[in-house]
Amino acid sequence: MSRVGADERARLHEVASALAGIRAATTLLNTPGDMGDERRAAMAAMVQGELERLERMVQERQDSTAPSSPERPADETEVIDLDAVVGTLVLAHAAKGTEVDWRPSRMLALGDADQMTEALNVLLDNAASHGGGSARIEIGAPDPRQTSVEISVTDNGPGIAPELRRRVFAWGVKGPRSAGQGIGLHLARDLMERQGGYLELVEAEDRTTFVLGIPMLGRADERDTSGRRSGVAA
Repeated sequence: MSRVGADERARLHEVASALAGIRAATTLLNTPGDMGDERRAAMAAMVQGELERLERMVQERQDSTAPSSPERPADETEVIDLDAVVGTLVLAHAAKGTEVDWRPSRMLALGDADQMTEALNVLLDNAASHGGGSARIEIGAPDPRQTSVEISVTDNGPGIAPELRRRVFAWGVKGPRSAGQGIGLHLARDLMERQGGYLELVEAEDRTTFVLGIPMLGRADERDTSGRRSGVAA
């Protein structure tokens, strides 16, 4: 498959996932029920944020195909509020019926918030499909000397078959029971590497844990981010 064809399939993969969350959330918002005002407002903000992210994706694609458009600088970074990114996706996946356990970390990173969101969304989609419908997210820097903040996503599924672990990030690789296209993890790793990060599979006999790493800025209560663009997803 040509690089152009692969890029288009990757874009469509993420658009379809984002739209599924928006559709589910919109259905909840329009269904009479006991949703509290605070959660309703948060869900509506999530829908707005995801629509804006999709709009940026479309605009970037249009810009990249314009004959005279300059490419986005590879080293362009922004401050990413990881709690905002994770919180938005937790709401989106809750609307689709996936329970995600996490605790705010107040951690800030440097990179691209939209690419971070896309990569994490892939992992949560996989957890929903193959991990028993629930996941746990943990954010932190395990080693004080570490320059990256890590986001681990653990599901409650049976784990990845040993014969697939070494190839899990290759294009088109998927398990025998998977209904997907086998491109999500390849896309997620590519998105992380574009912003100086990484995506790794943690070896385990049961369950599955993926770790996203991205350059760390620090904690929100230790930094003054006034006047800087906030890399939030909502």
